[in-house]
Amino acid sequence: MQASNSAQLLRVQVDAAKAFYAIALATALLFWLNQDSISLYCQQKYHQSCELPVLGQSPAWRLGGNLTQALGAARDSFVDSLAQSRTAIAKVETVELPAPIPVVPVNLEAAHTAPHAVASKALAVKVAAPATVVAPVKPAAAVAPSPSPSATVVSLAAGDEVFLVGDSLMQGVAPHLANTLRKRYQIKSVNLSRQSTGLAYPGFFNWPRTVAQTLQSSPNIRLMVIFLGPNDPWDMPQGKGKPFLRFKSPDWESAYRQRIDAILEQAREHQVQVIWVGPPNMQKPRLSSAMAYLSGLYQEQVGLHQQHYLSVNPVLGYKDDEFSYTLQDSQGKRVKTRVDDGIHFTITGQKLIAEQILSKIAFPGLTVTGH
Repeated sequence: MQASNSAQLLRVQVDAAKAFYAIALATALLFWLNQDSISLYCQQKYHQSCELPVLGQSPAWRLGGNLTQALGAARDSFVDSLAQSRTAIAKVETVELPAPIPVVPVNLEAAHTAPHAVASKALAVKVAAPATVVAPVKPAAAVAPSPSPSATVVSLAAGDEVFLVGDSLMQGVAPHLANTLRKRYQIKSVNLSRQSTGLAYPGFFNWPRTVAQTLQSSPNIRLMVIFLGPNDPWDMPQGKGKPFLRFKSPDWESAYRQRIDAILEQAREHQVQVIWVGPPNMQKPRLSSAMAYLSGLYQEQVGLHQQHYLSVNPVLGYKDDEFSYTLQDSQGKRVKTRVDDGIHFTITGQKLIAEQILSKIAFPGLTVTGH
């Protein structure tokens, strides 16, 4: 019995060791294949390089990341080829042949004996006038009022689209802005706002490249609204194996300005108007100071490109470095505009910002269909 128990215990131990080995191997394999994603997450979370010493740059270790990139590129290429095939099929047009000309029988004898009768009929056909149709008179539709030139900075026409760019700040404002554009003016929106994004970590999400691709594929976009910033005031990576650029250093600022310019240059190339929304003061003084610094960069570069900058601070009633969770409305009541994290907005705050953006847009000739 003791020998049997010992053998059974040994088998249990062997099975446990095999299971542990399989789990460890699977975990190592996942880390090997997803090393780039893990590194980007680590940078985004802790704002420093997270590469493993020595191992991180070894060819055998890097093979896993390169393999994942190659598989991703092959997948994207396959999806693109399918999309192009569908587009090619959709572009095949059916050619409609003209309707056959009806054969009209002619009585030669009648035509010979009474040519004046035929001529009279032909003349009657030529001079016959169509009956006048009186259409019912519809009440005049409401036309979008044209705000004063000093208030508006851009204009949109029928068929134009609006591109919404940004992080979680824009994610809150975008639905209100898009719904109003659609319901009031039948203007469509392309909303690609995504939380935790900005310009400092293009490896995590590359806004300049996304903007370029979107403007290329959506020729009806005539206005781009940009609202981001809180994810950017950190040291910034400049490449594998290179030290991070310190926030606010000359090299950091130069690289950041270049990314702002890359977006604005794409807008100029595609003749797209831009409203760049500057982030407001924050509850934490350090973050608020960083937002003021970034807002200065946005405003300067937007001005150089002759586009339009809009600060959120006046919308929320902030002066200088002030911060408040509430705003006094027209009836003297305090309404909450910021949530408890001191960064994002309540629904009231989101709507106020969306309406302020809308006030900068003129819609000449467009029909207002809702409120």
